[in-house]
Amino acid sequence: MTFQTRNILLPFPSNIITNEHALEISSWINTNQSQSIENNPYEFKLLFRGSKDGFDVKNIFNICDKIVNTVIVLKVEGTGEILGGYNPIKWDNINNEQKNTQDSFVFSLKTANLKNSILSKVVRNFDHAIYNYPKDSHFSFSNALRLKGNLKTEKRCYCKANLSYHMPIRSSEFILPFRPLLSDKYFFSAVECEVFKFSPRIT
Repeated sequence: MTFQTRNILLPFPSNIITNEHALEISSWINTNQSQSIENNPYEFKLLFRGSKDGFDVKNIFNICDKIVNTVIVLKVEGTGEILGGYNPIKWDNINNEQKNTQDSFVFSLKTANLKNSILSKVVRNFDHAIYNYPKDSHFSFSNALRLKGNLKTEKRCYCKANLSYHMPIRSSEFILPFRPLLSDKYFFSAVECEVFKFSPRIT
């Protein structure tokens, strides 16, 4: 996807993603939008930043409680990958439950090492699209992207082969197989993590 750009862009409030990344994510959420980065009609309001708010997933639940339409992004330690997902339903910092949605998706964003972004939409098993487990410090998009514990100090996050989201967002060497193998290469930590509220821009 090619986006029109202009010489002057407003600063984007992220340590991870760019204006172009934000527009690409916006186009996945709403396909009927402007293709100009400067005139992106959607706002990404920063809610959470790991380097400021602490990297434990429980902190994300506490800060984002009851908020809908959020985008979570993280930069992977060592590889520089930018992984994330869109959660259209509200966070719940009390109840452990699996949640139903047909609109969530996960992604890998274009970086110096990845020529094109990867989008993976939920296509089946909608009752298990989102795992909302605050008591276990665990949030995930089925098995497509799992975030556990302290995202910076604990290497417990992973992407696993699954049937809910239609394609993997990491290269096959980093995808945890259906029958797990004991290897550190499948698990990762994050150098930064951010959560944004996605909404139409007020003009």
